[in-house]
Amino acid sequence: MPLSRMRNTQHKVYIPTSARENQYLMAKIPLTDELLAKYSNLIDENNNVPYEKLYQKLSEIFFNITSQLAIENAQFIANDKFARVRFSPEKVVSQTKQQVLFLYNPKYHTSQNSFYNGQNKAKKITLVFLSSGEDIRVQSAKFHRLAAQAISEFTTEIALDTSLCRVSDHQHLTYDLFAKSKGVEGSQAHKFRAISERYMADEYTLPQNTDALTYAVVDFPINHRVRSLATPDENEYERYNPLYNLIADAFIQSAKQHNLHNGAIIANGLVPIVRKGEDENVITNGELLMLGYNPTHTSGGYTCKWDSAKLVDTAQLIFVASELDKNAHGYGKFVNKIEQALRDFSEKLNMIVEQEELLVRLHQHIAFSLPEKA
Repeated sequence: MPLSRMRNTQHKVYIPTSARENQYLMAKIPLTDELLAKYSNLIDENNNVPYEKLYQKLSEIFFNITSQLAIENAQFIANDKFARVRFSPEKVVSQTKQQVLFLYNPKYHTSQNSFYNGQNKAKKITLVFLSSGEDIRVQSAKFHRLAAQAISEFTTEIALDTSLCRVSDHQHLTYDLFAKSKGVEGSQAHKFRAISERYMADEYTLPQNTDALTYAVVDFPINHRVRSLATPDENEYERYNPLYNLIADAFIQSAKQHNLHNGAIIANGLVPIVRKGEDENVITNGELLMLGYNPTHTSGGYTCKWDSAKLVDTAQLIFVASELDKNAHGYGKFVNKIEQALRDFSEKLNMIVEQEELLVRLHQHIAFSLPEKA
């Protein structure tokens, strides 16, 4: 194979045809004093649910706009819960104390829902736009443009200072690393170009202040076979420490062998949320574990968070891209290195690839504040 073709191949990732795509946008809008004053006639402090009519009005404005724009999947959240979206063959919306989880198949499922508690004043409103149809990644710029129009019309209708509105675009592609071993035929090539570059190719330009982050979250099931690889500690508070150390050592060794230097292993039952931050930090917030990464830091090392007294069903293995992991082609080489590291990891732990699943979810995420309207 010619050297030029070999180099080009290195930048392509061949994903199984069974891979699943998701995209969703969120707009976070603070409930400012000015906004509350504008709708003060809808707030009744003497009522048991003083903010009920306010939320009803704002959600009505939102859904009128999305209906006019033929946006099939839209959600209005005003209870300060964290919104998460995942692919699922069955449509499910579940709530916990801190989260609203949307499980759906973009090809078939649509919904418009409101989530709020009229008794409480929320800190912010979150507008969620879930992608619909097929070819989600190919159509991502078109969907972003449509959601951006809805956000613009909503902020205009409520006379909001748009610079207070934070918009994020989340795209992920999920697949079993060992799909081929389970009989899945065919593959699709990806270079994993940056979102901003893909959008420019579709003649859509993002704001200059856009932040970007690319990372992978891998679900590693801790089944009976895996548990048998380590002898539990006699101390009940340290019982699973040998097991988690075994997994962490195999993971970090494999990652470093392939020149991957930013990431984490999480095995404490919390939901890891990866976000860009100036400083790298780990913050526990109830059900959530917030992981901050700065892409300019090229060797942040690996964070290990587990509960030695608690056995979890699944450990999350996280790889985060630095600026050096992006090149003129995109993040394809970075993803290939992740796959190579995971194959080494699976060999170290004797995974049965025909039976066991190593679910890889590749995230590309951007966020920006809206510019003030003239």
